[in-house]
Amino acid sequence: MIFSMDEILKATQGKLLQGARDVLFQGISTDSRTVREGDLFIALKGAHFDGHRYALEALGKKAGGVLIEEAKAGDYRWNGYRPKAVVAVKDTLQSLGDLARFRRRGCGTSVVGVTGSNGKTTTKEMIAACLQTSLPVLKSKGNFNNLIGLPLTLLGLTGEEKVAVLELGMNVTGEIRRLTEISDPDVGLITNIQRVHLEGTGSLENVAEEKGTLFRGMRQDGTIVVNRDDPRVVALAHSFPGRKVTFGVKGEADVMAKWVRLKEEGTSFVLIAGGKEMEVFLPLLGKHFVSNALSAVAVATLFGIDANKAKEALEHYRAFPMRMEVCHLKGGRTLIDDSYNANPVSMELALETLAEIKGRGRAIAVLGDMLELGEFSEEAHRRLGQKIKECAIDLVILLGEKAPIVVASAVRHGLEAERARVVKSHSEALALLHQLSREGDWILVKGSRGMTMEKIAGVMKEGRA
Repeated sequence: MIFSMDEILKATQGKLLQGARDVLFQGISTDSRTVREGDLFIALKGAHFDGHRYALEALGKKAGGVLIEEAKAGDYRWNGYRPKAVVAVKDTLQSLGDLARFRRRGCGTSVVGVTGSNGKTTTKEMIAACLQTSLPVLKSKGNFNNLIGLPLTLLGLTGEEKVAVLELGMNVTGEIRRLTEISDPDVGLITNIQRVHLEGTGSLENVAEEKGTLFRGMRQDGTIVVNRDDPRVVALAHSFPGRKVTFGVKGEADVMAKWVRLKEEGTSFVLIAGGKEMEVFLPLLGKHFVSNALSAVAVATLFGIDANKAKEALEHYRAFPMRMEVCHLKGGRTLIDDSYNANPVSMELALETLAEIKGRGRAIAVLGDMLELGEFSEEAHRRLGQKIKECAIDLVILLGEKAPIVVASAVRHGLEAERARVVKSHSEALALLHQLSREGDWILVKGSRGMTMEKIAGVMKEGRA
């Protein structure tokens, strides 16, 4: 990841305030705590931090230079670091993205961009797993999917990778457009369009508009992978002039699934791709994972991956912790730990899975609030109450400000009041579980990130509840 000073200045349109033009930077860093000798330290700033405060510290740790904003140039004295390079730009976050785009275009690596309301990380991981059966691949780490994480991923390109698989996330309007500009995808995929991040976008229509900037921002010679089961994605794909590959469960598509079945150990289905039919067993609990798998196969076929190799990769895929993770507990109970996050659609899918998989046991749901829904929040939690009744959940334990709304809705739709309990803390929820759960029960734990529902799941896994 070596950059010359000329490359830095060309990519960022920056001004060299001091230092030599023939310096080579061994890497890019945005964290003064981990900066290495010879790195270029980029001083990012945000609502709650300002990397400019650590610019001198980075130089003291033998960074090769710093990239700062022009407005901050007069705030610091560089007397003790005269040989070191100082580059000034208008916006350091913009420059980080510009450097990443420069690296991406210089490496000749194909890029797959994945966005959508649900399943982005799982889909990204499945695509990478299928491609890695035959090709060297770079992928986003964890959920490095924002205006800092995605550029840092691209800056890790060495030129040896054939494909980079990147997740494009969104919290505010304009983010997908910029991430698409930086990554310049050859292949674009929108998993689905649902009611998430409404606090930042305001409406489902705005979510679709924002996600659709991936397709609109791609080159015309690119390829998009289209979820035929989602009418909003189909509508977004309509005007794309390039190649389209489709996948779906409900109707005809280039890559399809039929005979989808839930089992205690995972989900099975028959894959239809390239004129072949083969049975696939995903070690993941939930029918919604089939759509993720189909999209991964669709992308894999674009890069010449044999369907049998893709099938093998999917069958060896393992769930991320806290994402529909099945754990067998003492006392003959089974935990579905889906505590990583929640939104209205993922909550409904998890409840449907719980209701279907419980068999002769009872279905118990321990649910935290769904956050970041803006004005839609109360309606979403009323719908959740209705869904709890529709799925015939035997016992629901609710935590959060919106818990009373969920209970009132569930009872109004016919749930017996004693089956819905509101608690004020994680410990109270655990105490109720200890008191009321029994052998054969299936227990779902789920809530938005801010509800830290993993604290409940963690105690259960440790055998203390």
